[in-house]
Amino acid sequence: MNSRKNKLKTIFFISFFMDIFLENLDWTIENKDYLKNQQVSIYYFSLTTCPYCKRGIKWLLEKNVAFRWLYLDKILLEMKKSIKNWIQEKYNLPTRMGTPFVIFRKNQNDFISNGYDPSYWASKI
Repeated sequence: MNSRKNKLKTIFFISFFMDIFLENLDWTIENKDYLKNQQVSIYYFSLTTCPYCKRGIKWLLEKNVAFRWLYLDKILLEMKKSIKNWIQEKYNLPTRMGTPFVIFRKNQNDFISNGYDPSYWASKI
């Protein structure tokens, strides 16, 4: 029982730390002018080689929404692994993290998309 309790405390601490860390990553911010009036914060993880990631960025730009994006293959490998592990655990993904991976954060609630899904995204922006 004690080890389970300690594990839960550790997971909570890591999740809390990574939530703060998420805000401080070196994001590229698109449509910055819309950021202040937007109800949802969008965090977009992608790869430079992913055609669906490029489609997703184009789609978000066309919708005139502000979003933060990061190429996972342009950051240090250890940081990439940490981000992917955090996402896998925080959102209890049944499969590995795909790209694009999008977090829609509204009123401290997160909605995620593990892949290119513009119809779902439209319901969250």
